[in-house]
Amino acid sequence: MVLMIQEIEILGFKSYLNKTILKDMDPIFNSITGINGSGKSNILDAICFVLGLSNLLIIRAHKPDDLIFHGKGKNINQAEVRITLRSKNEKQQLLDFKTTEWISVSRQIILGGKNRYFLNNKNVQPSKILNFFYSVNININNPHFLVRQGHIIRVTQMN
Repeated sequence: MVLMIQEIEILGFKSYLNKTILKDMDPIFNSITGINGSGKSNILDAICFVLGLSNLLIIRAHKPDDLIFHGKGKNINQAEVRITLRSKNEKQQLLDFKTTEWISVSRQIILGGKNRYFLNNKNVQPSKILNFFYSVNININNPHFLVRQGHIIRVTQMN
Protein backbone atom coordinates (compact mmCIF):
# COMPACT_ATOMS: atom_id res chain seq x y z
CA MET A 1 0.00 0.00 0.00
CA VAL A 2 1.28 3.44 -0.92
CA LEU A 3 0.32 6.29 1.39
CA MET A 4 0.54 9.98 0.66
CA ILE A 5 0.59 12.90 3.03
CA GLN A 6 -2.61 14.86 2.58
CA GLU A 7 -2.05 17.40 5.35
CA ILE A 8 0.32 18.24 8.20
CA GLU A 9 -0.83 20.34 11.16
CA ILE A 10 1.76 21.70 13.61
CA LEU A 11 0.90 23.55 16.82
CA GLY A 12 3.36 24.64 19.50
CA PHE A 13 6.09 22.39 18.12
CA LYS A 14 9.62 23.83 18.19
CA SER A 15 9.51 27.13 16.26
CA TYR A 16 5.80 26.83 15.35
CA LEU A 17 3.84 28.61 18.10
CA ASN A 18 0.69 29.15 16.04
CA LYS A 19 -1.23 26.46 14.20
CA THR A 20 0.48 25.86 10.86
CA ILE A 21 -1.22 23.70 8.23
CA LEU A 22 0.57 22.35 5.18
CA LYS A 23 -1.76 20.87 2.60
CA ASP A 24 -2.17 20.24 -1.11
CA MET A 25 0.96 18.08 -1.11
CA ASP A 26 2.17 16.81 -4.47
CA PRO A 27 1.91 13.01 -4.74
CA ILE A 28 5.42 12.72 -6.21
CA PHE A 29 7.71 15.48 -4.95
CA ASN A 30 7.59 18.24 -2.34
CA SER A 31 10.26 20.62 -1.16
CA ILE A 32 10.55 23.04 1.72
CA THR A 33 12.36 26.29 1.02
CA GLY A 34 13.08 29.40 3.04
CA ILE A 35 15.78 31.51 4.57
CA ASN A 36 18.06 30.22 7.30
CA GLY A 37 16.25 29.97 10.62
CA SER A 38 12.77 29.94 9.09
CA GLY A 39 11.84 26.48 10.45
CA LYS A 40 12.37 24.27 7.39
CA SER A 41 14.07 21.50 9.37
CA ASN A 42 11.40 21.72 12.06
CA ILE A 43 8.77 20.61 9.55
CA LEU A 44 10.69 17.40 8.90
CA ASP A 45 11.27 17.06 12.66
CA ALA A 46 7.51 17.33 13.17
CA ILE A 47 6.88 14.57 10.64
CA CYS A 48 9.44 12.33 12.33
CA PHE A 49 7.89 13.10 15.72
CA VAL A 50 4.35 12.15 14.67
CA LEU A 51 5.63 8.99 12.96
CA GLY A 52 6.81 7.83 16.38
CA LEU A 53 10.50 8.72 16.46
CA SER A 54 11.95 7.67 19.81
CA ASN A 55 15.51 9.09 19.59
CA LEU A 56 15.05 12.81 20.19
CA LEU A 57 18.67 13.59 19.31
CA ILE A 58 17.79 12.89 15.67
CA ILE A 59 15.42 15.87 15.74
CA ARG A 60 17.90 18.02 17.65
CA ALA A 61 16.30 17.76 21.10
CA HIS A 62 17.86 16.56 24.35
CA LYS A 63 14.65 16.16 26.31
CA PRO A 64 10.94 16.05 25.37
CA ASP A 65 10.31 19.58 26.66
CA ASP A 66 12.75 20.88 23.99
CA LEU A 67 10.04 20.10 21.41
CA ILE A 68 7.57 22.57 22.93
CA PHE A 69 7.74 26.15 21.66
CA HIS A 70 9.70 28.51 23.92
CA GLY A 71 10.17 32.20 23.26
CA LYS A 72 8.53 35.49 22.38
CA GLY A 73 7.24 35.76 25.95
CA LYS A 74 4.81 32.91 25.32
CA ASN A 75 4.65 30.01 27.71
CA ILE A 76 2.75 27.01 26.43
CA ASN A 77 2.61 23.58 27.98
CA GLN A 78 2.16 21.27 25.02
CA ALA A 79 2.87 20.71 21.36
CA GLU A 80 0.95 18.66 18.82
CA VAL A 81 1.60 17.39 15.33
CA ARG A 82 -1.12 15.77 13.21
CA ILE A 83 -0.57 14.10 9.88
CA THR A 84 -3.39 13.02 7.59
CA LEU A 85 -2.56 10.23 5.18
CA ARG A 86 -4.51 8.82 2.31
CA SER A 87 -4.08 5.85 0.06
CA LYS A 88 -2.51 6.65 -3.32
CA ASN A 89 -5.14 4.39 -4.84
CA GLU A 90 -8.25 6.25 -3.69
CA LYS A 91 -10.39 3.12 -4.09
CA GLN A 92 -8.19 1.17 -1.67
CA GLN A 93 -9.25 1.15 1.97
CA LEU A 94 -6.64 1.79 4.66
CA LEU A 95 -6.10 -1.54 6.42
CA ASP A 96 -8.92 -2.24 8.84
CA PHE A 97 -10.34 1.26 8.53
CA LYS A 98 -13.12 0.19 6.19
CA THR A 99 -15.09 3.41 6.39
CA THR A 100 -12.40 5.80 5.27
CA GLU A 101 -9.79 6.35 2.60
CA TRP A 102 -7.73 8.56 4.92
CA ILE A 103 -6.28 8.24 8.38
CA SER A 104 -5.22 10.88 10.88
CA VAL A 105 -2.33 10.30 13.29
CA SER A 106 -1.54 12.79 16.06
CA ARG A 107 1.09 12.96 18.75
CA GLN A 108 1.11 15.41 21.64
CA ILE A 109 3.93 16.17 24.02
CA ILE A 110 2.95 17.76 27.33
CA LEU A 111 5.39 19.73 29.48
CA GLY A 112 7.15 17.21 31.71
CA GLY A 113 7.55 14.67 28.90
CA LYS A 114 4.15 12.95 28.74
CA ASN A 115 3.16 11.79 25.23
CA ARG A 116 -0.36 11.18 23.94
CA TYR A 117 -1.15 9.45 20.65
CA PHE A 118 -4.32 9.63 18.58
CA LEU A 119 -5.53 7.57 15.65
CA ASN A 120 -8.47 9.23 13.88
CA ASN A 121 -8.90 11.45 16.97
CA LYS A 122 -9.14 8.43 19.31
CA ASN A 123 -6.59 8.24 22.15
CA VAL A 124 -4.51 5.07 21.63
CA GLN A 125 -1.36 3.41 22.94
CA PRO A 126 1.87 4.23 21.07
CA SER A 127 2.17 0.59 19.99
CA LYS A 128 -1.05 0.94 17.96
CA ILE A 129 0.48 3.84 16.00
CA LEU A 130 3.80 2.06 15.48
CA ASN A 131 2.06 -1.16 14.41
CA PHE A 132 0.00 0.79 11.88
CA PHE A 133 3.14 2.37 10.40
CA TYR A 134 5.02 -0.97 10.41
CA SER A 135 2.10 -2.52 8.51
CA VAL A 136 2.65 -0.01 5.68
CA ASN A 137 6.47 -0.38 5.81
CA ILE A 138 7.22 2.84 7.68
CA ASN A 139 9.75 2.47 10.48
CA ILE A 140 10.98 5.91 11.47
CA ASN A 141 13.24 4.35 14.13
CA ASN A 142 15.24 2.44 11.50
CA PRO A 143 18.49 4.42 11.16
CA HIS A 144 18.41 3.96 7.37
CA PHE A 145 14.80 5.07 6.88
CA LEU A 146 15.65 8.73 6.50
CA VAL A 147 18.88 10.50 5.61
CA ARG A 148 18.91 13.74 7.59
CA GLN A 149 20.51 17.08 6.82
CA GLY A 150 24.23 16.91 7.54
CA HIS A 151 24.40 13.17 6.91
CA ILE A 152 24.06 13.51 3.14
CA ILE A 153 27.62 14.84 2.83
CA ARG A 154 28.93 11.87 4.83
CA VAL A 155 27.05 9.46 2.56
CA THR A 156 28.36 11.06 -0.64
CA GLN A 157 31.95 11.03 0.66
CA MET A 158 31.92 7.33 1.62
CA ASN A 159 34.42 5.10 -0.14
